[in-house]
Amino acid sequence: MIVVADTSPLLWLSRAGCLDVLRGLYGTVIVPRIVWEELVTARPCAPGVTSLTAADWIRIDERPFPTGADLGLDPGETAAILLAETIGAAVLLIDERAGREAAVARGLHVRGTVGVLVVARQRGLLGSVRAVIDEIRGQGFNVSQRPVDVALSQSGER
Repeated sequence: MIVVADTSPLLWLSRAGCLDVLRGLYGTVIVPRIVWEELVTARPCAPGVTSLTAADWIRIDERPFPTGADLGLDPGETAAILLAETIGAAVLLIDERAGREAAVARGLHVRGTVGVLVVARQRGLLGSVRAVIDEIRGQGFNVSQRPVDVALSQSGER
């Protein structure tokens, strides 16, 4: 299965210490070079970076950023959406609402950090969705209560 990731899901899962659920779910995750730079190069000492750099199952796609590509999003989101489209990704991991909407409008299947946690819990790769959400919310992850309630219900934690 081909999976492409934007910055946010990788960042929050690595900060919560559960980045490996992506490996368990998908095997390999592909990120555009610009996303990797946002994650690692721009903040080499940030929380979670060590687990990201150690994850040999994250593959960096070196294609140059498409000239003139403007989806009205930040460059990382745009690059992730265009890469997912180009390589026929089965899933695009992305959190930001505008990016998700743009990806869905282009026919891509999206899943955010919370959705990854639910699937990981359902497959026995994660003990508690609630614990991870509480952890990353404490670090600044912004998600409204409704999707959290749905996730807890889907994971049997409600």
